[in-house]
Amino acid sequence: MEIWLIRNGEKSGPYPDYEIRSRIEHGELEADARVWHEGLAEWTEISKLELFRKEFGEISPPAKPPALPREYLERAGKRVETEGNQPRAFIARRFWARWLDLQMYAAAWWLGMYFAGQNIGLVLSNPWLLLPMYVPWFAIESWLLCRFRTTPGKWLMGLEVMNDDGSALTLKASLWRSVRVLVSGIGFGWDFLAILCQGMSWFTTRRIGKPVWDFLGTHKVVAAPLNPFKVFALVFLFFSVVQLQMAVKGPYFEKAMVEAFPGTKEYVEKGERWYLPVKD
Repeated sequence: MEIWLIRNGEKSGPYPDYEIRSRIEHGELEADARVWHEGLAEWTEISKLELFRKEFGEISPPAKPPALPREYLERAGKRVETEGNQPRAFIARRFWARWLDLQMYAAAWWLGMYFAGQNIGLVLSNPWLLLPMYVPWFAIESWLLCRFRTTPGKWLMGLEVMNDDGSALTLKASLWRSVRVLVSGIGFGWDFLAILCQGMSWFTTRRIGKPVWDFLGTHKVVAAPLNPFKVFALVFLFFSVVQLQMAVKGPYFEKAMVEAFPGTKEYVEKGERWYLPVKD
């Protein structure tokens, strides 16, 4: 539903109802804010709309809760839930955690293709053959999130995935989340489509407070303070697995470059690089 809003005497909108709901939850709209949507006879206080009564009931000043159990404080006392208007630094942590996982898997996949004697050049020249490449990884990720709430990349970035109520994802919920990431988050890993999907995910996260896959699944990501040693390990691993992939794919990229730009042949032949011997 589209909502129009009056703030400081100025009309703005229309906004989707989920954005209005997010503003209420973050204290950006008061109960007496005037709104209108199709079907209303006049501008109405937002707290009087049935659509948003639940939000105002939930954010009314609650009684002071009792202290958290000691064991919970020991496990999660230093953890910070960064939902809502997610800061750019937190989005960057999620980005690098995601792509470390994908690059580690891709390195294993390409090495497996090489040692299995597959035609690497044919695979690289036909994007349709790369379509199912990341499907096995997201099956693995689903199990990891269900079992451990994290993945290698997320663990290094201090991230855990859980339901909004703090419970662990079921395997079915994890699978659906992974499918959404595969399709709308990384665009199957296809070059420009992946870049487009990442840009759209960033915009969506900044606008509604969560990526689409977490918003639809009512999940959240909880972050602990960064550990410098883990960050160093992430950087080292990332560049290492990229180099492993280039050891397999490098000769084919150079061949394609020379065919497209013959003038680079001399430069390519003089270069000293570490590649695995070409099998096909």
